[in-house]
Amino acid sequence: MLDIWNSVNKSEDIEALLAFYGGFHDSCIKELKYVSGMKVNDEKIMLFGEAKDRHVSIIFQRQWDPVTIELYFLGLRRMSIAGWQRNYLNEINNCYLALRNDLIAGMDDDMIVWADHTGFNPKDSFERNYLAEPMTSFIIADKLLWRETQCISG
Repeated sequence: MLDIWNSVNKSEDIEALLAFYGGFHDSCIKELKYVSGMKVNDEKIMLFGEAKDRHVSIIFQRQWDPVTIELYFLGLRRMSIAGWQRNYLNEINNCYLALRNDLIAGMDDDMIVWADHTGFNPKDSFERNYLAEPMTSFIIADKLLWRETQCISG
């Protein structure tokens, strides 16, 4: 299964990912790479791209096998990644992972929502103080791919 991309399109795909990675128990975000989809061309014109051009790749590691997994979110809508916290560790004990079609009025397509705890509610996330501890990491995107992978230590 190493380096084979799996797609999350329905609840069974979510269940398979959570079963494969133990619900993200005892895991952490090791690294991430964000691509905005925007750029300036040779004529110095700003190009804004489309939803599909915005993506983020996140490497997770945990203390159990398999150790390393990569989540690749396409059509990134919003993300918040908790950095250092004074009174809390950033260890993930469980996660929220769901397909939602109720986040944008008039939109029928499912969006994928991942967060670093099961009590996350994407509709409430924008009403809290962003630096209030414990902070929540979350991602909302159009699509999700995932794979088991190996990660170079460092």
